[in-house]
Parts: sequence; C-alpha cells; structure tokens
Amino acid sequence: MNLVRVNFIPTLMPPQLLSGCRPNSHGSLMFRMAPYVRFFGVFVVLSSLLFAGLPAATAMSKFPAGCGWDASSGWVQRENARPGDAKWNSGIPIEYAGDFAGKEMKKRVGGPFAAWLATPVVATAPEGWFSAPSVTCNESVGLHLSGNGSPVTIKVFRMGYYGGAGARLVEEITTSPISHYSANSPTKPPESMVTAEWPVAWFFTVDQKTLPGQYLIRLDDKSGDSNFVPLMVTNPDAKNPVTFISSVLTWQAYNEWGGYSLYKGPNRTRRSRGMVVSLDRPYDGDGAGQFRYMEYPIVRLAEKLGIDLNYLTDFELNRNVSALANTKSIVFGGHSEYWTTSMREAVDAAVARGINMVSFGGNAGYNRPRLQSNDRQIVMWRGMKSDPNRRNPVLATTRWRSSPIGRPESTLFGAQYVGLGVNGDYTVAHPLRWPFSVLKHPDKLRGVVGREVDSPLYSVGPGVEDLAWSEIKLAGKPITAMATYYTNAKNAGVIDIATNGWACAINNVCPWYSAHSAETQSDVCLVTQEILKGLARGPLGLWRPAVIDIPKRDKAMPL
Repeated sequence: MNLVRVNFIPTLMPPQLLSGCRPNSHGSLMFRMAPYVRFFGVFVVLSSLLFAGLPAATAMSKFPAGCGWDASSGWVQRENARPGDAKWNSGIPIEYAGDFAGKEMKKRVGGPFAAWLATPVVATAPEGWFSAPSVTCNESVGLHLSGNGSPVTIKVFRMGYYGGAGARLVEEITTSPISHYSANSPTKPPESMVTAEWPVAWFFTVDQKTLPGQYLIRLDDKSGDSNFVPLMVTNPDAKNPVTFISSVLTWQAYNEWGGYSLYKGPNRTRRSRGMVVSLDRPYDGDGAGQFRYMEYPIVRLAEKLGIDLNYLTDFELNRNVSALANTKSIVFGGHSEYWTTSMREAVDAAVARGINMVSFGGNAGYNRPRLQSNDRQIVMWRGMKSDPNRRNPVLATTRWRSSPIGRPESTLFGAQYVGLGVNGDYTVAHPLRWPFSVLKHPDKLRGVVGREVDSPLYSVGPGVEDLAWSEIKLAGKPITAMATYYTNAKNAGVIDIATNGWACAINNVCPWYSAHSAETQSDVCLVTQEILKGLARGPLGLWRPAVIDIPKRDKAMPL
C-alpha cells in the first residue's frame, strides 16, 4: 500500500487567547446522530494491498534513535503556545459509547428481531484500531483499518488547549484505497468475544513531534463520514507534578462494536452480554471511546493552566506498580470503573506514601476484571456460577467489594458507587472551603449529579469531609449522593467528585443531559481548575487538611 505523506506547515497566526471558564453554548447540538451506519454481521473479507495478514502481535516495532522531547518544566505551556486546529472534530458529533446496537436498530428495516439481525448493514465510514492502547519514544504501532474501497486521509491530533482550538494537527497522510473488512463471528457463549482481524494500513511512529499526551487519529474518506481512533503517547521517565490516567479498560467494557460488550448483546439485554471483550476492534460511537466527554474536558483545562502532566493509561498501571513513582498527584476522569489488581495496588501504595488522588467522576474502581492474551482481552464474569474461578480471591472477576475479594473501593476513595440512572443538583456543603470557595453561584450546581453516583453513607471507609451533596431517589428510595474529601497520615488528599456528570458538564457535553446552564458550566470549570492547581502543589494535607463531617465507618449501613 502506498502512503502519500502531506507535510503539515503550521500557520503563523497567533493562537486565540481565551481567559476564564467559558461555557459551551453549542453543547446540546453535538449529540445529533451521525449520518453513517456502523456495520454488524457477516461480510466477505477482501484481500489487502500490501499489509494483508500482518497479525496484531507483530504490528509494533522499536527504533534506536531518541525522541528529543521537550520535557523540562513548562513543556505543556510551551506546547500549547503552538497553533491549534479548531476543525479537529468538524462533522463528528460526540456519541455515547455503548450505542452501537441502538443505532443499528434505527438503521435497519423493521420487523421481527431475527429478520432485523439478518439484514446486512454497509459501513460508509472508515474505522480502525491500534495494536496497543499506548506507545512511547522509539516505538511504532500499527493502525488496522477498514474502509469502503477509497483512500483514507489520516490526521494525527494531539489533544490539549492550544489557545482554545483544542487540538494540534501533528501529521497528515493519505493512504491508497482501503478495502472493507467485517468483524469476526463472536466466540461461543458465554464469552461471546468479537474481534476484527484487519491488516495494518499505517504505522504511527513516536518521534520528536509527537510529544506525550492523548492523541485522536481522525479518519476521513470520500463518503463524507469520519471516525476517530484514540492513542496515548507516554513518557515513562517523566517527573511531572500531575499524572493523568486514561481509563481504556472502562471504555472497552462498554464498547458494543460488533454487537457485544460486557453489558449487552445484540438483543440489548444483559442476559446476552459477553464475558470477554477484545481490544482488537474499533470503538463504537464516534470511535473515541469515552474520551471526548469523560476525560477531554479535564485534559483541556489542565493544559490550559500549563500544568506539566504525566500521561498514562490504566494498562501502564497494570504492568508497572511503580508507574506512579515520579508524581505528586493522580487524576482520573469522569468514569474509571474497571481496575485490575495491579492497578489497585499501585494507587493504594501511592496514596499511602503521600500522593494525592482525585476522581472527577463516579463509580470509580468498582469492578475487578482480569486481562489475558497479552493484555488484549478483558475478562469479566461478575461472580457468575459459570466462572470456574469465582471463588478464587486472585482470579475472580467481580466487584471489588464482593466476595472473595472483599476490598471495598470506599476504603480508598472515601465513598463508593450507590446507583445509576439518576439526575440531580449538587448543594455545596461549605462554600467558603477550598476548592468550592471559587464558586460564583454557590447555592447549587444544577444538573451535575448523574448518571452514576457515589456516597460515603452506605459503606465502610475513612472519615471524610462533605464537599457537596444531593438528595436523589434510587428505585423510588431516597438516598444521599455525596462528593467527599479526606487526607491521610502522609498528607495525601483524596477527592471523590462522586458523579459521572461533573467532567462532561464543563463543556455541556453529557450525552444523557446536555442542558447545563452557563452558570453551572462556569462554576464546575472554576472548581476543577482550583483542584488541578492544588494538585500541582503537592500533598494537599500540608495546607488543606480535611475537616471530618462523616466519621470513619467500620460497618456499612444498608441502602
């Protein structure tokens, strides 16, 4: 396959400078359904032009030369002074991950389910996946592509602030025509795993111009439809004050591409869900996983503030328990639900030695999956009787709080997941205390509570400070969701924002609620910035010890 490289010459126009937390007045328009249909079913696999048959395990290589990255203090600020490209997401509305089967149903001919399932759907947009979720200096990783017989334009964007543009175009190439490929048939139930054994069409090579950060690779062809493919570039030698963890495990758990996720099967019920999902397939929705609404608003603000970041995925934590050795604080986005044993041990150890930790979401650290097949498959049986390892405390895949594991997430976060499908407002408990002391409208943060929420009131855990609370109803029963804060003996501060609706409210891009007021967007943004600036200082307990409102709990109160 011949690749035509287009040299990208940055514009000399100065970047647009924006100050303060400016609300997104167009957020609700971003959720119009994309015009394309994602494929699902049986198609004929066409031969590739050059890379046909290249297996995923070999689609990664290393190079001897160094990258020469700018890694000294202030590198994020210098990087974001470069010209951005505000059209990075043009024509690709944000789509809620997990909507694959729902979108398919709308596009198919009506009638009995069996007939619906048998109706072929032709993909119009190019799709792809990388052979690894992250890469570092001296590495190259293969992009596996499926198209519709036309060339694909690949645009590499590093995500950040960039004067308000939101991303920088790093590289652009156009491929030769890319054939269409289908998903493999699911493996036998109950595993029901779907893979996409497509050839590699292009290699992403990490060099001097691809600094650490979250990247979205945009795919366009003549169909007019487009998709993203996410990739993280990491620097394992970085010693930056704040480390951002991208929750790829959670993205894949909800990914319904090919008809199966860890939650649903083709008939949209949990009874037909898969027990194993593969990373060897694209993401459904817009192709970016949950990054654009659960993590990007946090990344954008951190880079706007010029905070030097270590960028990791949860796979780095899984492989290396010392991955957090060179940082002062750990940040998770709006949804980090799936944690392996190694991940939990790495974060537990970091907090115990004085490293701050913040979850800007809810339902974090809830499920414990297991990885297999060189970490390309995620196993999650949820304690089912059919799991041969369900009684094994090392191999069982179930909730962290459940038997045989018995390590509630609240012992780390201070609060834990209590329910989903709720909507509500946050009442700020102590408006004069950091970090909510920066609020312009301290009475309520409207609409930020949802879709999944946490609370300290129904779990064991350390004594915590009540940051904000919401009285909501779960299955008709009143409960209290609560954002919490505590500091430990080593002065580490732990904040659990306790709602999925926080991060996406910053830019009004919550897929389930896109009507946040300008006041709410601005206030959530201000508090988030205040937390990020505090994390960059070091141990929060040295200057902002928690004031305990909810005492330590040794026994959980029933819901």
